[in-house]
Amino acid sequence: MTATEIFSRLNGPHASEILNWLAENDRNAYKSAAGMLATRRKLRPVFVERKPKDERNQWIKESLSRPSNVDLALEILQVWTLGSNERMVCEFLDALNIAHNGRGLIDNLPSEPAADKVAEAVELLISKYPAQAVFVYLHLFSSMDSQGWTTLRALLASHPELSVEKVFSLS
Repeated sequence: MTATEIFSRLNGPHASEILNWLAENDRNAYKSAAGMLATRRKLRPVFVERKPKDERNQWIKESLSRPSNVDLALEILQVWTLGSNERMVCEFLDALNIAHNGRGLIDNLPSEPAADKVAEAVELLISKYPAQAVFVYLHLFSSMDSQGWTTLRALLASHPELSVEKVFSLS
């Protein structure tokens, strides 16, 4: 699932949670993304900046749902995942013995670990973290490599706790 598809599935409150986190924790990134989205729609950035916060977030969410904005949608989800869900990311990487910088960033994506290790790491996340955060992170992680990890992709496609219907009906 692409970043724009994820944004299209998020309900307003969860999308606002992500965007509000970005506005509070990385104001420059939030303002830059809103300005870039406005420019892409041939609007002046001030048009977006002057909207009330809830209306602005809804406008940004709708814009990030468009395939033409996949780069910004991906960047926002990555910043939110690594910032707001750093502990989850690190636990996943630790469970798979993947070296990282202590904040969830890795230099090189290793080849896929054994299928049982991947399944255990996924189950760990599902048992401890909100479904949407797990869903977003695992989809982002899975898309890091064009080859992808076949076990992880299979789990994303078949795990009942990670189904699109279940995760987004929780919204």
